[in-house]
Amino acid sequence: MKRFYFNLFTTLFVLLSSPYIILADFLVEKIEDHGNDSNRMVLVIMGDGYTSLELDDYHQDVKLIIDEIFNASPWAEYKNFINVYRIDVVSNESGADHPSSNIYVDTTLDATYDTYGISRLLTVDDAKALDYASLVPTFDAVMVIVNDPQYGGSGGATMVLSNHEKSGRIALHEAGHLIGGLADEYETPYPGYPEGDSEPNVTYQTGIEYIPWKNWIESGTPLPTSETGGDFEVGIYEGARYRSTGIYRPTYNSIMRSLSAPYGPINSEAVVLSLYNYVDPIDDYTPDLNNVFLSSEYSVLKFNVDLVNSSNDDIGIGWEIDGLIKENEISENLTLDVSTLKKGNHNVKVLVADYTSLVRHDPQALLVSSRTWNFNKEYEVGAISGTIVNVINNQGIEGALVETEGGEYSTISEANGSFRLTSVSEGIYSIIVSSDQYTTDIKDTIEVRDGEDANVTISLEPLFNTYSISGYIIGDLKEGVVNLKKGEEIILTSEIKTDGSYSFKGMGNDSYTVYPNIDESELTPLYHEVTVTDDDLTDINFKVQAALCPAEVALEEESSPINLLRNFRNTVLAKNDIGRKYTNLYYKHAAELTKLIIAHEEIRTGVIELILDMMPDINLLLEGEEVILSPEVEEELEALIDSLESNASARLKKSLNMVRKDIKNNEMLQKLGVVTP
Repeated sequence: MKRFYFNLFTTLFVLLSSPYIILADFLVEKIEDHGNDSNRMVLVIMGDGYTSLELDDYHQDVKLIIDEIFNASPWAEYKNFINVYRIDVVSNESGADHPSSNIYVDTTLDATYDTYGISRLLTVDDAKALDYASLVPTFDAVMVIVNDPQYGGSGGATMVLSNHEKSGRIALHEAGHLIGGLADEYETPYPGYPEGDSEPNVTYQTGIEYIPWKNWIESGTPLPTSETGGDFEVGIYEGARYRSTGIYRPTYNSIMRSLSAPYGPINSEAVVLSLYNYVDPIDDYTPDLNNVFLSSEYSVLKFNVDLVNSSNDDIGIGWEIDGLIKENEISENLTLDVSTLKKGNHNVKVLVADYTSLVRHDPQALLVSSRTWNFNKEYEVGAISGTIVNVINNQGIEGALVETEGGEYSTISEANGSFRLTSVSEGIYSIIVSSDQYTTDIKDTIEVRDGEDANVTISLEPLFNTYSISGYIIGDLKEGVVNLKKGEEIILTSEIKTDGSYSFKGMGNDSYTVYPNIDESELTPLYHEVTVTDDDLTDINFKVQAALCPAEVALEEESSPINLLRNFRNTVLAKNDIGRKYTNLYYKHAAELTKLIIAHEEIRTGVIELILDMMPDINLLLEGEEVILSPEVEEELEALIDSLESNASARLKKSLNMVRKDIKNNEMLQKLGVVTP
């Protein structure tokens, strides 16, 4: 290898001005950076058989291969676990050795086909490759791309592949070896290869209790498994690891057997577990575990974890304080009010777990990580909290000054009237509440104890004239409420009485929005915008419109099916959440559905045919029997959805798309008493 000597000035200039690492003669560039190398699987890629004039080709080859890897499961889901460096290794000549054809070329890593007499077994000098990989001190795995179009590759201390047109698939296969620890699943003999079944995707065992992937085998699966159950049905299929008998693989096909296939469940699990050997799902955290600073001047402690794969919906986060789970605390941050703790030693623990469906067996708990902070509370304080409300309507009062007598502790009430005084020393206190628009009040003898929260509600009388807003909901009344908004915030809610009336009291001069919230009803108007000006507002009324029924419009005079559908709605659908959801959706879109039925004959015909064909099933459901969803009815429903979608609004299309997914969901259908054949 030719060496270059730089004077001190040139060396310093290059090191300080270049964005890349330059060691030996080769350029090193980090091309995938997903975080600190110390908590990532670090893959180093280098080429062999690329001359200095072919480095652009090499860069393109690397990009194509990396793109294919990160677009394939499970690598796609765990892309953030991997950093990738590219080293530009330059060779004197292009290609690789082909001893069987008496072709030899001068390459830096001595790439050669025909290893052990196997034409496609492409290898390099691993010692040299690992030596160059050490230019990235944190490397974990090495991939070598050989500039030769003939199919070939190998997996050992390094993974080697040619730049054949299937190089991306070869890379996925070889990564399964090197990173996932997987065996080949094909049966082509490999003379001299040692016996064994230590890899996670092969076994000699046929008894279910001894099969490494038993958690993936469905009950009733024959063992050994025939080859007719589908490529990716998990069982034990005879033939793997260069032998046709006596050893078994988990699926009929996978990328470890055929390049065109995906990994399959067992191999994907192995890759994910291997990645977790390199990566802790908690990337960073604050504060330092041994430096939790607690002072009587500060009432809260803030804890935070940064996750490697924070965008993954399968990641679960839980927090514990002194061994007790904090319900609903599932984010990466926890704010702890020290006032809620007793004097003494305490700990906060965060638990992070990956609940991915790609892993069913994690004996080493690799997918789980935790951190624990220990600290000591050396002083005795508690808290006073509560709500400041308008005595007339119980509405929270914003901006009231809440303070202990003498002013040692004070705060301002929030928009909903809530307040909290923290780090209050033990003792007996009087609370004074004052506001420009309300009377001042004093709440005496509030006792504060260490680690406890004294809760109080304080009612103030308004100093301004107050008025009411009232009206009626007229028509066929359903259960519901009427909300009063100020700006975008709901400030009061009124139950609707049996006579349809509602009212709000204690309102000051201001502008408000009144709007009812009544299920399965369409109101006119939808809301009223009102302004209170020195007087009560009455007769703010709403009229319930008769609910449109698209099915009734379609069937016209056919009363028998309509009565059956109503009975089905009121008995079967009303019994569970799924039924109620679809009833609400039906009436939500009733007006648009009715218009489409009237305007489009094919939609009207589709609705009629579907209802009539479903009547026998509906009768069975009314009798409490299970119904098998016939392919004919499913096809009619799909065809009707297609017709509706081609004419529907974006709002209706969204609901139709949800229906399309739900009819494929066996669990959802079973809740309605429907089973699929």
